[in-house]
Amino acid sequence: MFTWLVGFLRMTGWNMAVSSGNRQAGRLGSLAAATLVLMAAASAAAAQDAPRAIAIELNGAEPNGKACQLSFVIDNGLTTTINDMALELVLFEKDGRVGRFVVVRTGKVPASKSRVRQFGVPDTACTSIARILVNDVKECAGAGLVPTLCADSLKVSTRTDIRFDD
Repeated sequence: MFTWLVGFLRMTGWNMAVSSGNRQAGRLGSLAAATLVLMAAASAAAAQDAPRAIAIELNGAEPNGKACQLSFVIDNGLTTTINDMALELVLFEKDGRVGRFVVVRTGKVPASKSRVRQFGVPDTACTSIARILVNDVKECAGAGLVPTLCADSLKVSTRTDIRFDD
């Protein structure tokens, strides 16, 4: 990173060397370089302190008899293990009406690990589901975890034709 910084400063006309005839310009260049290095370090520290996410991907929706089997990939980006999380999902029909509420449990998802979970929604055709909304996090168990923290950490996505929102 330092090499890039020196190159950038030279490209923009900053003089990094202190010459006997231009000590003030050299000091200004050194000050600018130090400022940029501190800004980069602060930015990197802020990125490390940024809240981590619990990513949930709707990965599949397949018919299973009279049920729709939903497959989710849960990626625990937190620094603590999720012992269990209960998600209240709302399934919307094609015309936008609420079809049904379901509660699904993730089970244990270790810190910085991913798990795949499947849930069967009885008496529901997958083709009838237009949208799934994570309506609430009812429970979130783990060291220091509470439902509001888990809810605020959720990031959802889908690989299906079903819209998935939080």
